Amino acid sequence: MKGTVAIIGAGKVGSVLAKALYKQGYELAGIASRTLESASKLAKEFDVVATTRAADITLYADLILITTPDRCIGQVIEQIVQDGGIRAGQFVLHTSGGVSVDILNPARDVGAFTGSMHPLQSFADAQSSVDAVLNTYFALGGDEKVIELAQAIVRDFGGESFIISDKDRPLYHGAACIVSNYFVSLMHWATQIYTGFGLSPQQAAAALMPLVKGTISNIQHLGPTEALTGPISRGDVNTIALHLAALENKEEKTLYAELGRYTLGVALEKGSVNETQAKVVKELLTCRMERVS
Repeated sequence: MKGTVAIIGAGKVGSVLAKALYKQGYELAGIASRTLESASKLAKEFDVVATTRAADITLYADLILITTPDRCIGQVIEQIVQDGGIRAGQFVLHTSGGVSVDILNPARDVGAFTGSMHPLQSFADAQSSVDAVLNTYFALGGDEKVIELAQAIVRDFGGESFIISDKDRPLYHGAACIVSNYFVSLMHWATQIYTGFGLSPQQAAAALMPLVKGTISNIQHLGPTEALTGPISRGDVNTIALHLAALENKEEKTLYAELGRYTLGVALEKGSVNETQAKVVKELLTCRMERVS
């Protein structure tokens, strides 16, 4: 065994990390959650204690891993400290990408080492496979000793890690949301358009998926700049104008134009359009945005 871990939060992140830690030889001290039902469901998988009072299991752990929603972290750590569930020398980590490590100061004040370990990965549900966390990048922060521990855990997962400062957390997490959450929204938008041709949402998603996978493969092998294709990368104003005319409402026209303006910068970086071509495309996109505003 590599150490004892108390999991506080039995949601998506807590469930996947608990499974991954257990698989890699870490002992679980127990599972705590807001409801006994959710804690028990996860705890049964490892034959460990389930509780709604985190301090019941934290005193017996080398590492306390807080995997609750961001809004709950401060309240959770304050309650654990108030209940006497933290002892000097313990390690306390939260798994938030955007919340400061300072939120764990109540634990630091009683002698614990505090930090964060955020998986740069998306977990759609609590039943996500352990494979979802293996070979993943983690953003770490906090005390030097707790970072060393987190680095060891990430290595056990076969992943990579980097250190992020508290001041950079909002941008770090914002960029992750752009890639993950907003991509989902773009897929939703595209599939909704395709349903207008008589496809079901499932058929539309299936039809678009090879394109998505091909694009991701190009990004992986070429980088995001060189992976850019399409009418904006060619300066094809006629096709862009047709797209804008076909979109039915001003919100979609505006979104297309805004994304197009950003994409134009990528095309310039790639060198697939020159300044003259870029000016014509920008004027078209700007003009259409002004018309719908």
